[in-house]
Amino acid sequence: MKILVILLLSQLLLFSSCSTGIELKPVKKDALLHDMNSKVWMVDKVVQNDSNVAPRINLDKDIVVFYKSGRCVFQPMKTLGDFVGKQGEYSLDSEDMKLSLYFLAEKWDFNLYLSKGDTLILEPTKQSDLKYSMVLVPFPEL
Repeated sequence: MKILVILLLSQLLLFSSCSTGIELKPVKKDALLHDMNSKVWMVDKVVQNDSNVAPRINLDKDIVVFYKSGRCVFQPMKTLGDFVGKQGEYSLDSEDMKLSLYFLAEKWDFNLYLSKGDTLILEPTKQSDLKYSMVLVPFPEL
């Protein structure tokens, strides 16, 4: 019994002394969007009035590209290579999980939720110019 108490106390002392006086850095979640370079996401679902209004065929869906530089592009998949889509910038508040996309005359504000796997759920805030939810998935393998 005495040995068990000594072991528990020594473990408690060891673990508490390891973190005493150390300042923890917040975890930035930006890499989730751009994988430290760029990442293409497909808008898998567009939810408006509790109904998914996104096209069923992947080729008819939109994509979003996030770059490490803070730039982004929103574009219909069918138009890739024809012209550059809606270009803008984005910012992610890693603590509050708020994502903002800034386009020429619009600001899209979202609460960002992580779902199973690599799925992102974007719920618009009241301040957002875009009023529907989107579900983003990594660009699928062809």
